Amino acid sequence: MSEGSILFRKTLDERTVSRGSADPAATIVPMRMGTAGVGLLVNDHREATRILSDVETYGSAGELMASVFDEPAESHPDPMSETVFAVTQTDGEEHRRVRRALRRVIDTRVRDVSDQLIQDVQHSIESALALGRFDAVASIGVPIADSVMSRLLGLDENLVSALRTAVYQGYPVRELDATLVDWVRDRRAHPADDLVSDLMAELPSLDDRQVAANTRLLALSGVEVLAALITNGILCLAQDPRTQSLVRDDETLLPGLVHEVQRYASPIARGVYRMTKEPSVIGEYAVPAGTLLVIGVDVCNRDTSVLPDAHRFDPTRGRDFEHLTFGHGRHSCLGIPVTRLVAAQALRAFLSGTTGFGLTVKPSELRFQDTAVMNGLVELPIWVECAN
Repeated sequence: MSEGSILFRKTLDERTVSRGSADPAATIVPMRMGTAGVGLLVNDHREATRILSDVETYGSAGELMASVFDEPAESHPDPMSETVFAVTQTDGEEHRRVRRALRRVIDTRVRDVSDQLIQDVQHSIESALALGRFDAVASIGVPIADSVMSRLLGLDENLVSALRTAVYQGYPVRELDATLVDWVRDRRAHPADDLVSDLMAELPSLDDRQVAANTRLLALSGVEVLAALITNGILCLAQDPRTQSLVRDDETLLPGLVHEVQRYASPIARGVYRMTKEPSVIGEYAVPAGTLLVIGVDVCNRDTSVLPDAHRFDPTRGRDFEHLTFGHGRHSCLGIPVTRLVAAQALRAFLSGTTGFGLTVKPSELRFQDTAVMNGLVELPIWVECAN
């Protein structure tokens, strides 16, 4: 159990309530979602789990999800520019077919490059620790994310930079998609030793736009989430010397630590979307078909009606509580295995390489990226005492 209070970013709803513009008790909240119209924000863990489990009633948000962040349709005269091809925007047999292929190529690629990924993580940690004082986002989170994007997906520096900009400066991402399509066309003509080339070989029926959309999905929802997860974990541990010592002394606690960071300091705020495929009842609302639903992930993860002490960071609590950081059910994140592998290795290396570390600023002075989707730090200034 951690000592004292571990401060992390307030959930988006807590920040909204503090400005006096929402009901702090509301768990199902009607809200306008861009040009998609009025949808429902689901902040109740039980309801969110039910929705994510019932793929017959609540399907992919598809094109409707893109319009949450979108500009008015008339600003995009090309109707094909609205088409969404990523696996998360499909249902039924198409979803199963592409997901199975992605699962196979991800598993194979992770096995092939896991040793190199672990070496990259170790190198990033050692290089950062040698500085004594540093920004953990720039010195650890970003280099590790870049390594995964390069080794798994084969993306170069320009594409990585464009993807990171899309994460933290919002949608639409049409220019990014156009760049990715050009890159995919080149990869199709000149296959390389990477996951994207593997995917095209596994499913040659996918066209360039579909491959590009799934590449974007893997990079945005997987790799950048990984960078935020690692630095959010360091933030929690920097405020908790007792847990630092506990995990250094007993590495069997490491999986529980990673699980609790995913729950308490979720890198995802509102990144899981669904759409009603038929009329439904959610909370007190009768909801027509075609309604967009957004899961308040970080709020659900701290739902005290399911986990009474959910607002306390406790890496020893075990893994009985199922957080929703990576979704749930058939549409859960495809990158969970590599995320857990790399995050655990990064925190293990960081803890074993130090005898202590902490923040060089007050937690209240830390700044997070200005986005409703991610909980990613702008920077994380820390000091370390090295083990050697």
